[in-house]
Amino acid sequence: MQEAIAIDLVEVAPFKTLAVRTGMTPDKSGTRVAWSKLTAQVPLDDTRLTDWPSAYVFIPQEQWSKKVDTLWVGLAVREFGDVPDGIETLEVSGGLCVSARVYGNEAHMWRVYEAIFAWLEQSPDYEIDRRHGVLGMETVPLEPLNALTIPYSEIETFNFKMLYPIRKKSS
Repeated sequence: MQEAIAIDLVEVAPFKTLAVRTGMTPDKSGTRVAWSKLTAQVPLDDTRLTDWPSAYVFIPQEQWSKKVDTLWVGLAVREFGDVPDGIETLEVSGGLCVSARVYGNEAHMWRVYEAIFAWLEQSPDYEIDRRHGVLGMETVPLEPLNALTIPYSEIETFNFKMLYPIRKKSS
């Protein structure tokens, strides 16, 4: 049976994050290493953190058309405050995003990626915003299970939301 993949348009409010930059690694460990570095400097009980328990993986959207090789792993904060060494500040501009939820095995995750990019390709009105500095994001819940603490190869259920900024197509 073909699963339904819901693709939505959502408005994302601007926000700030403290983040660690990483690269794409063949074993997909880069985000896990970045998460460890981030939480060693910005613990989950840091008073700057916003109330919703999610981590973010940020993707420079200009890289979607070639090879994605830069990512950041971050936590949303009310203010930057004192920024520890090795931590970067990112300001997410927010705006209209195309969104889809991933909740399933790795094959399901890849089907959701295919569906969201097929939707973008077929949309008469919208395209992914690939301008320099625009960040797409994937929200990773920290509860009941934080996937950033589990080796990629051991994840049975991928659980995150894709949020990729879009803009009106120019006619």
